[in-house]
Amino acid sequence: MASVCVLYTGGTIGCDGSPLLPMSCPRLAALVDSLPGLAGGSVAGYPGLTYTIECMEPPLDSANMTPLHWVQIAQSIARSYASYDAFVVLHGTDTMAFTASALSFMLPGLDKPVVLTGSQRPLSYTFSDALSNLIGAIVIAGVAHPIPEVCVYFGSLLLRGNRSTKVHANHFVAFGSPNFAPLAHVGTVTTRDVDPSPPTSDSPPLSVPANLATLRSKLDALSHSVTTFGVVMLILYPGITARIVAAMLGDVAPGVPVRGMVIQAYGEGHGPSSVLSRVLNQAVADGVVLVQNTQVPAGWVHSSAYATGLPAISALDMTPESSLAKLLYLIGTGALDGRSHDQITAAVQTPLAGEITPACAT
Repeated sequence: MASVCVLYTGGTIGCDGSPLLPMSCPRLAALVDSLPGLAGGSVAGYPGLTYTIECMEPPLDSANMTPLHWVQIAQSIARSYASYDAFVVLHGTDTMAFTASALSFMLPGLDKPVVLTGSQRPLSYTFSDALSNLIGAIVIAGVAHPIPEVCVYFGSLLLRGNRSTKVHANHFVAFGSPNFAPLAHVGTVTTRDVDPSPPTSDSPPLSVPANLATLRSKLDALSHSVTTFGVVMLILYPGITARIVAAMLGDVAPGVPVRGMVIQAYGEGHGPSSVLSRVLNQAVADGVVLVQNTQVPAGWVHSSAYATGLPAISALDMTPESSLAKLLYLIGTGALDGRSHDQITAAVQTPLAGEITPACAT
């Protein structure tokens, strides 16, 4: 059995009041302890499975999450890594896929499960999906087929974190993985794919103390750099003008230029090239990294298929959330500094944590 760290960051699962706001850590911990099967830091029916609640202060509605908070969550996991066998992150649903993607890149060499979960209705409500998601995440992380990567557990599905996306605003099965099969289906019997294609990573396992120390140092550096560069996301739509795009390519804050842009384009990766080519080509000339996703939920980008293809690097079959998190990570860690366009393209399109289907990258 296992010891599981449950990191409470906020979100609907820990909300109460009207309008809903995240409750404090002590209140959340007391509520969890009062729930059926979770008293005393153990899970009924699973001898030896224990959990401890830790908190990010202050707990946030996930709409208020920023890249700096992603780094703080990764730092919290790194600090406690040697003390637990698995980690569950309680998080709001609206930006959970962004955080899951970011953590998959920020924790290279991960050899323990990190499972994000939350709920559509609060844990404090009688009629809610929160309790089943919470217990399910703890059990799936600590006992049932533990998978040593960043995952999202929601509505009985275990998904690769950087392949997940929120697919419904109201249903309890709120997350899906359009381009990658679920890692596991949880019910009376837990089933997982025979070959879930584990993430590719050349990083040594984090269970080695020296590797953990290196990771902590890198995360400290990333926490200082993450606010000094800009990555933006652009959604194309009929009637968009070059002036609008040029404005998005301006400084995101005084002295902070845009260094990367994720473009959610049409279909296989095209858009109004007659309108946007000039401003986008100028952005590339200025050193801005342009990465192109499709607005379509499933499939991948093949921008050369049409004459209306845009001057941007194909995100292949990454989710937009994963593209944004990966670009922030690559720029923030200096991985793209001084690289040629071909080298930058290769870096963006090289799978780091299973975020790209290998067949798409060849």
